[in-house]
Amino acid sequence: MSLPPAAAMPESEKSNGSVRATGRAFSHATRNSNLDAMQADGVELLVIGGGITGAGIARDAAMRGLHVGLVERGDFASGTSSRSSKLIHGGLRYLAQGDISLVREAARERFRLRKMASHLAAPERMMLPVWGRTTAGLLKLRAGLWAFEKMAPIEESELHESWGRDETLARLPTLAANGLQGAVVYTEYVTDDARLTLETLKSAERHGALCINYAPAIGIEILGTHAVTSGNGKSAAPRFGVQIRDAETGEVRRIEARCIVNAAGPWVDAVRQLAAGAQPRMQLTKGIHLVVPRERLPIEHIVVMPAADRRMVFAVPQDDVIWIGTTDTFYPTPLERPEISRADVDYLLEATTRAFPSLRLGANDVTGAWAGVRPLVAEEGKSPSEISRRDEIVTESPGFFSIGGGKLTTYRAMAEKVVDGVERCLERSPGRCTTHEEPLVDSERKIAMARTTLDDEGIDEAIDTECALTVADVLERRTRANLFAADNGIGDLERVATHLGRRFGWNDERTAREMGIHRQRVAEDLAWRIPS
Repeated sequence: MSLPPAAAMPESEKSNGSVRATGRAFSHATRNSNLDAMQADGVELLVIGGGITGAGIARDAAMRGLHVGLVERGDFASGTSSRSSKLIHGGLRYLAQGDISLVREAARERFRLRKMASHLAAPERMMLPVWGRTTAGLLKLRAGLWAFEKMAPIEESELHESWGRDETLARLPTLAANGLQGAVVYTEYVTDDARLTLETLKSAERHGALCINYAPAIGIEILGTHAVTSGNGKSAAPRFGVQIRDAETGEVRRIEARCIVNAAGPWVDAVRQLAAGAQPRMQLTKGIHLVVPRERLPIEHIVVMPAADRRMVFAVPQDDVIWIGTTDTFYPTPLERPEISRADVDYLLEATTRAFPSLRLGANDVTGAWAGVRPLVAEEGKSPSEISRRDEIVTESPGFFSIGGGKLTTYRAMAEKVVDGVERCLERSPGRCTTHEEPLVDSERKIAMARTTLDDEGIDEAIDTECALTVADVLERRTRANLFAADNGIGDLERVATHLGRRFGWNDERTAREMGIHRQRVAEDLAWRIPS
């Protein structure tokens, strides 16, 4: 694809070791300028991976005054970070597993994220019905929530409450009544994961980070060494050369960096192997979600439902739709769009029918679906749901870090730990992290979550301020039309493709190809309906 000439880009202004906000655009044009600048001047830190983890690291490092570059193999948030459950939650289930420190961190980070991006952390009451022969389950849940609410500040309006059987059925009469003891209700937050990632990246750019999409890393080499001082005296640290392929032109560039952070999510092992042929450390698991019209599952709150294997799944209301998730199964390969099987779908529909038997929700009610893979750190002998969601930072060699595991909720804290290590590697005392104190770049604009349509002015905004380059970038991540629009974005497809074609100078063949790609991707998400 041929892009318009790159616009002039003002350089970051540095003062007293910190980078001041540049206010520059984040567009298709600055993408090219960013790549040119990184190739010409190198960076102190190169982040590989433009999901939520990499975005958080780039923002934190730039706010501390580091010269940062970030490269992403596809579009920003095109992997796991646009395919999560879209919940910023405190991890109450980890309390039952005894992982108190993880729950405490998640609870604290949930509170901080609510403050720094309130427009992307919408409070929603979560209802946990309890079925059984006695009220013991209700008492256990109430005790757990009491402990949970002691771990981080919680608004009084968000404290939990307990409903008896009659009140629960009065509020949700379609809920299965047989054996119902009541429900416990507390507050979690719903987010738009792709937009959270984009706004974190835009905030990183505001502080001088150079971020580019569609630029996979294809090689890592050591160009030489430089002396560093540590607690053990003088030692030599490598200087890296990272080969990047510009997916838009096919050109291979080399970026020099003093430190590398591998935040490639499901592709962490693939990036590790570029440098050292390291043994795999990651264990991927797949989670799918289904979208149904709200009229078929009329709920006002998030509802937690027991599945056949006693795992908990949930239904989340969002405007005119409900999404149901999630599964947790081992998956062998890192893919942006893992397969959705009929078995996955049946698992979620069975759990929904168990909780709402009178609604008879079926496969034909599903209007959209998505699947993503979780980049967890392998733990031998554990089932997918038992593997810890903790993050792990691995020092592959001096100056080369990999991070795996973790949760969307704790991405900011993960970034803080990584950047502390990077600063030590660069012989800087770790600076004070202030990422939780400054709002994300678009917080003042109160952009609605999960937008499903854009007019032409909105499409220009996606190109000029959010670096959208393809139809999929617009319809899948700058909006969420493929998931939540009634027609999966097909109705807007020709208009969007034509507008992007005018902006980017596409010929008719390229425009038609972009439209075909979107139609194919929508069909693939629902291909499980077709008998094999």
